[in-house]
Amino acid sequence: MNSDSKRNKGVNNPFICFPVLNYMLSYIKQRISLKFLIIISVTIIFVFSVLFFWISRQEKQFILEQVEKQAIILHKQIVLTRAWVSDHKYILMKKNEGEDFKSYLSNPEVKDIYGTVYTKITPAMITRQLSGYAAKSNLFSFNLTNLNCLNSENRPDAFEADAIRRFISGEKKNISRIEVHKGQNVFRYAAPLIIRDSCLSCHNTKQYRTGAIGGCISVFLPFEDAHAAIQRNNLFLFFTMMGLTGSVVLVLFFFTRKLIFKPIKEIRTFTRRMRSEELGQEKLEIKGDELKEFAGLCYLIDKKLKNQHDELEKSIKEAIKDLYNTNLKLQHANKELVMLNTAKTEFFSYISHELRTPLTSIKGAADILSRKSSCSDPAYVEIIKKNTDHLIRTIVDFLDYSKIEVGRMEYDMADNSLTDIANEVIQSQKADAIKKGLKMELDASEKFIIYIDRYRIFQVISNLISNAIKFSPDNGIISICIFKSNTGLNFSIKDQGQGIAVEYRKFIFQKFYQAPQENGTLNIQKGSSGIGLAICKGLIKAHGGEIWVKSRQGAGTKFIFTLPSGLSQR
Repeated sequence: MNSDSKRNKGVNNPFICFPVLNYMLSYIKQRISLKFLIIISVTIIFVFSVLFFWISRQEKQFILEQVEKQAIILHKQIVLTRAWVSDHKYILMKKNEGEDFKSYLSNPEVKDIYGTVYTKITPAMITRQLSGYAAKSNLFSFNLTNLNCLNSENRPDAFEADAIRRFISGEKKNISRIEVHKGQNVFRYAAPLIIRDSCLSCHNTKQYRTGAIGGCISVFLPFEDAHAAIQRNNLFLFFTMMGLTGSVVLVLFFFTRKLIFKPIKEIRTFTRRMRSEELGQEKLEIKGDELKEFAGLCYLIDKKLKNQHDELEKSIKEAIKDLYNTNLKLQHANKELVMLNTAKTEFFSYISHELRTPLTSIKGAADILSRKSSCSDPAYVEIIKKNTDHLIRTIVDFLDYSKIEVGRMEYDMADNSLTDIANEVIQSQKADAIKKGLKMELDASEKFIIYIDRYRIFQVISNLISNAIKFSPDNGIISICIFKSNTGLNFSIKDQGQGIAVEYRKFIFQKFYQAPQENGTLNIQKGSSGIGLAICKGLIKAHGGEIWVKSRQGAGTKFIFTLPSGLSQR
């Protein structure tokens, strides 16, 4: 390449000819804040420019509408004046000396008995006279014209002729525009003139008929003041938009500089320090803005993380092998535990069943002994009976829970009265309550019939009332309530015992759990198996219901269970 071609290439490259511009562009590329400022400024200027043109157009349209309304009102006034004159055929006006009305009537003048001359003024003449009078005041003017006018002075111009043709064809009902008239801006408005019956007295040719368009009245309104108002509004709006644009840009830049650009600057400092530490270079070539530098750091970190990921993946594969082997051992251990648990449950069920038979025989023998008078001390027999009953109940509870746990419990479902079942339980445990001076109160408004297993629900209620008697103080009250709710039928039993502490409530429905009791004057029986509430929960759950407890220390305990809807009444 020769020197001339190099010189020509340098001339055609603006970045070489204008080093300041080249430096500015390079500086802008390296600063995201300047990019943001330029983009946001251009966007706001564009938005406010569109808004400026739209508002200015709306204001101009509003002013034009106001001027047009004035023209319409003036046109209607002229039409009403003509209609009044037309209905009276003409009016008489005194003729002044040298005054010529240019009347086209056959006998336009009338003289009274005093010799005063009057001229007959038709609607067309009064329209022309009023227009000339208004024009002299520079307020407005108007013109009556048609395509077949008798007076040459009323011949339509191009605007009026076009308007009349459009009115006749039905294309337009009125026409308006702004034009220059005699060196001034004027607002032109034209509307059709409809022929009335009173017009036919003068215009009796075939082309005139009632309801037809006999021409038009065009109105001239000065538009200089309105035009000046539009320019003033546009100028005010322009400077307002300029001020708003500058204010918005400055406010946005101020807040974004604090909230965004300052953190981004810190990111750039951090990025350069990290790259310097990773690459071992103190001076780095800047090829983009802060985000590009940060992206470069991310690529570098990503590459390093990939290497670490590969190494970690190898370690994980080795760990997975060990975990797999450990998992196999745990699976074998879990199978053994399941087998042991199943065997425990089956053994539990079997041993409970086996113990129940001899205990029943012992209880029968104790009953026979208690009835024989040969027994020297019946108190011992009563002890045998009482403990045998307790042992049988415990074994039955264990057996029932084992069936519930393995899902082998059978239910005899039928319609039963929950109120009757509650009364039966109360009667069965009335003797134990009387021993402690307790009073049991049942609140049930009716016999609630529900589809349940009578014996199992009897077992649940019996367990709850037994617990209430056990933990109630002497001479207390046990409140039992049955009522309907949105979810079904609710049963609640409340005692006046010491209550259950918060930390123990979530465990009381677990098997073999007994909440610790504080030492006091209460007659609390020991030796409970701790399985009764677990059986209650299992039986209620099997009926599709729920059971829960409400308690407050020192204020008693309330157990509630609900049975699902589907109840009926007898």
